[in-house]
Amino acid sequence: SKHIGIGGTAMLWWWTSQDWANSLIGLSFDGAYHFTGLDVKKLDLFVGAGLGFSLYNYTWKDSHSGDIKGGSGSSGLYLKPFIGARYYFNRKTAIFCRLCFQFMGDWEGAGGIIGVSFKLK
Repeated sequence: SKHIGIGGTAMLWWWTSQDWANSLIGLSFDGAYHFTGLDVKKLDLFVGAGLGFSLYNYTWKDSHSGDIKGGSGSSGLYLKPFIGARYYFNRKTAIFCRLCFQFMGDWEGAGGIIGVSFKLK
């Protein structure tokens, strides 16, 4: 509808040092309410939430033996409320900023996303 939007998010985080590496993949299904009654043509303000699943993997180098070890853990469901804004350059392309507040699961906290949106219709 004019006010309800659905979509998905796929994100990858990774961080490393000399002896270890971590990666976290987050996949979510998102729903949002868009405040389309504003009197600013190219601006889209929205609020919503995503329900997703995170996959965490790690490896490290044992300092005594030099062996590479690793595994996975802390994977599971999460809930991610968000607020955001989108600015359209034309009818189908926009940049956006979204503030997320993830909770439920082992990867809780707040963060931001900056990206590009493409309208399909």
